[in-house]
Amino acid sequence: MINQRIKDDILNFYEESLKEAQSFLEDFELDESRFIADASFEVKKNTSNIISILVKYYKYSGGAHGYYEYIPYNFDLRSGKNLTLKEIFKQGVDYKIIINNEIEKQIEELGKKEKDLDKVYDFYGIKENQKFYLEDGNIVIYFDLYDIAPYAAGIPEFPIIVENIKNHISQDYLDLVI
Repeated sequence: MINQRIKDDILNFYEESLKEAQSFLEDFELDESRFIADASFEVKKNTSNIISILVKYYKYSGGAHGYYEYIPYNFDLRSGKNLTLKEIFKQGVDYKIIINNEIEKQIEELGKKEKDLDKVYDFYGIKENQKFYLEDGNIVIYFDLYDIAPYAAGIPEFPIIVENIKNHISQDYLDLVI
């Protein structure tokens, strides 16, 4: 089930990229064209009860730079369910405020380390379907290109140390995310 879902998503990316490439090649001379599409993955956490995989998609069809996007898969292997942030936290906990405060602190720290670096970020809070992945001891919140910063900032990532927020994590998932 998990493998099939990831495989289907990658094949969908491939098929969409193929259509884009064909359209692109119709518009440009063959010797002037350059279309690249790539998918890779990184396993961020893998235990007997949870797996967190980041699939990385990249496309380039000319211009100054390509575009990339990361898609997370955070599966509870006990149920086969792809987890959301909301599910990881206890019911009734305003997880968005907790995470927003942590991210705001990290952005502020960036500004202290390098003058005005914090001003690069235009952060107003996480979304309901915020992208994240799990790694040992952290819930890593990340944003797509241009979501909260210019392209040059890349894909901003903010590790939230689970130990600091463990009182707000659901007992069902505490052992899985640590």
